Amino acid sequence: MNHENPVEDSGKETASASAVTDSLLRIGILDNDALALDSITRMLESQSRRLHRKVTIWSTTSPAYAIQECRMTGNWQGKTDILLIDMALNGVTGPQIASLILSRSPHTVIIGMTSYNLDTYRQAAAHAGIVTLLDKATFGQGLLDTIKKIADEQQTAAETAPTSNTRNHVTKPLSDIERTIVALSLGALSSKQIGARMGITADTVSSHRRNIKRKLGVATWLEAMDYCRSMHIV
Repeated sequence: MNHENPVEDSGKETASASAVTDSLLRIGILDNDALALDSITRMLESQSRRLHRKVTIWSTTSPAYAIQECRMTGNWQGKTDILLIDMALNGVTGPQIASLILSRSPHTVIIGMTSYNLDTYRQAAAHAGIVTLLDKATFGQGLLDTIKKIADEQQTAAETAPTSNTRNHVTKPLSDIERTIVALSLGALSSKQIGARMGITADTVSSHRRNIKRKLGVATWLEAMDYCRSMHIV
């Protein structure tokens, strides 16, 4: 049975009617369940005015469309700030798509969502660079609170970056595991020592450090540490 889904074919984009500031927040939603996608989109549309920001929302069931929408272009206003991504997509996982998106669009902050036990995806999500996981069954106010926190962090970074002597770019929030690695690194522990404390390999620590550098927009780990100290990230 053929079924044409306009969200999957071309995506759907809407804007909230009430905006308090001129700062644009662009949110994307990727879910292979069209009914869930529509429900989440409607919920965000109804709640987004409480963010006191001009909000634009696009949604799709297509991973390819999501990757394209998150890709950075010459127009900074066209970037996707936050992406909500389902952990179980057709033939591919949310963490796999998240890794692809972040490799091309490090400015996008990705929030994972699932109807399954969060522990099922927690490790894969952290390794992919997904900042947090949310339970679809208990979204409610939690989703908006999470988005507001991320949006506020992004806006603060954007406002402070021009006056910084060492930064002129917008960073993205670090995940809990990345913050832990930063904290232990500031304590002068090696990758091997950090891995032993966290129960992961030194190679995994190195991978997280590369991701941290990418998120902070720096070339070296020393620069990353200097930035984290100056911004009191941990």
